[in-house]
Amino acid sequence: MKIVIVGAGKLAHYLIHELEQADEIVIIDKDPNAAKKFADSQVAEVINGDGSAYPVLHEACKDANMIVALTNQDETNLIACQIAKNKLGVAKAIARVNNPKNRQIMEHFGIDRAFSGTQILASMIEQEIDFQGLRIVHRIKNSDHVLIEFVLSEKSDACGKTMIEYKFIHNSRVVVMAGDDGGTITPVGSTVMHAGDQIMMVCAKKDIEAIWKAMVQ
Repeated sequence: MKIVIVGAGKLAHYLIHELEQADEIVIIDKDPNAAKKFADSQVAEVINGDGSAYPVLHEACKDANMIVALTNQDETNLIACQIAKNKLGVAKAIARVNNPKNRQIMEHFGIDRAFSGTQILASMIEQEIDFQGLRIVHRIKNSDHVLIEFVLSEKSDACGKTMIEYKFIHNSRVVVMAGDDGGTITPVGSTVMHAGDQIMMVCAKKDIEAIWKAMVQ
């Protein structure tokens, strides 16, 4: 996998040390001093230039699978991702959103994932405060449903019941289960739930609290 990162800041520095699956990483930054800091790192190529300019991106994005725009300017991040996806055939575009209000704009213009540090932090705090033992694994795009994960409490009346017997909250449904042995299964109607089972479930956002009280608390 080849990844192009626009913006040679601290976030990019930390990110590249976590990207174990990347075969090649290219860094772009118009600040020569910022770009120079990556010259001795595990980056294959460092380009000193404007990451929102077509000629610069054309050079960097050859055979790239993904572009990640991390500058502190939302306009630059949006333009870089659009050029990479629409003009240069890069399959995946991820952009940092410095102003959370711009997140929907980013997604409207075709950015695959737009993330705001503020929103991520708020979401993490919200989950830790309100739903200890349950976490949101994935927010389903253009939907009011999410994928949640939790360990079934011994206090839950779901313990010992099959998928058919237990009355789940509204239209929530279990998609994956894992027992103490670490083995995972896709449950069917006759699958029995036990205390300590790790459960991944699709549910509506508004039902998270009710599920937490019934199965986790």
